Amino acid sequence: MANYNSIEKIISAEIIRSNEDNLLANTVCNTSFVGDIKNKGDAVTFVGLNDPAVYDYEGELTYEDVNDSATTLYVDQDKAFSFKVKDLDELRSCIGLADSQTRRASYLLRNEADAYVFGLYGDAGTKLTDTTVTSDNVLSLVASVKQKLEEQNVPDGRIWIVVPPFVKAKLLLAGVKFQINNGVHGTGAVGFTDELGCDVYVSNQLAVAGGKTMMLAGSYSAIAYAEQVLETQVIDRMEKSFDKAVRGRLVFGAKVIRPKELVCAPVTEGDN
Repeated sequence: MANYNSIEKIISAEIIRSNEDNLLANTVCNTSFVGDIKNKGDAVTFVGLNDPAVYDYEGELTYEDVNDSATTLYVDQDKAFSFKVKDLDELRSCIGLADSQTRRASYLLRNEADAYVFGLYGDAGTKLTDTTVTSDNVLSLVASVKQKLEEQNVPDGRIWIVVPPFVKAKLLLAGVKFQINNGVHGTGAVGFTDELGCDVYVSNQLAVAGGKTMMLAGSYSAIAYAEQVLETQVIDRMEKSFDKAVRGRLVFGAKVIRPKELVCAPVTEGDN
């Protein structure tokens, strides 16, 4: 007899592991929250400290109270998956394979979460003018994005840019070399380059509006993100069927907490 509790735990762990490895929201966002997520509508808190004042030293030190600054994030997104299976033991043996149903479910959940996070482009503090990207101007575009973030005191090593595949192609044509062995994100490319001085991720989940892809860049503190995998379940027998079923939920939320450290660059593909 199948151990349903064991299968449920394995499927839940598979989704969590896949999100940790592939979810860009977990990579580029601030995920250091306080609180428990048990259902949609729960709130978590992102705690920080206000910056201390810097003053001229003239022989005496003045100590100020640095008040806690906190941001509340409501987990308001609720996504589910469900599918039928004939043999749970066969399903369990397939977990971890690239084409397994649980892996596909986790991929689709990941895409939903990334699309939601990148859909927050309207809250970016800076929006550049529309750019038709070619291999000749792509480096100028990246330089402009970086300049806007550096003007907000975001240093190299703390800047990320999420680009669509066609911008990655232009960067390659411009001579930028990607380090492809640092992990698997988006469509499978991530690189920190001396030429760019920032982390570049590739994703098909960037928002599209008015025929333009909303490329995003920011600091690793610009967006807050929280998620929780809920109640992965195995149903022993479906009504009016001898099939068994697997279902699960992912709840999450995201919020731009430092808009000045987020830049939106609307782009379209130009000639090579």
